[in-house]
Amino acid sequence: MTEQSKNTMTYNPYWEHIGLREVELKDGHAVLELPIIHEVTQSRQNVHGGVIASMVDAAVGAALRSLLEVGNAGVTVEMKLNYLRPANGKKLIAKGEIIKKGGSLAVGNAVIENDAGDEVAAGMVTYMIKSKK
Repeated sequence: MTEQSKNTMTYNPYWEHIGLREVELKDGHAVLELPIIHEVTQSRQNVHGGVIASMVDAAVGAALRSLLEVGNAGVTVEMKLNYLRPANGKKLIAKGEIIKKGGSLAVGNAVIENDAGDEVAAGMVTYMIKSKK
């Protein structure tokens, strides 16, 4: 990881299963990468839409974590996603950012790109902020 906040993802079996990892996490921004392996593709050899939705959710969630105290978290309450083109290549890159953080809710955007730099999906996610209490 090139840039890091103190609130990185340390344990997530789903991320481990699909190979998702944080590359950058700082100041309301996050970059995640996913190698395109057979297990995340569908019948046409493109990345499954559910995996892409997971990447949008994860990228915005990671961006939010970079702004929260260690132990606090966000819980997804709404997500809007647009698929722009089939996702294929060697890896996908998710770039998430928080555009508004209040006391109990946060809203962020994410873009998913293929390794050629083409946008394959874009989404917006709303999170409820949960304290460690």
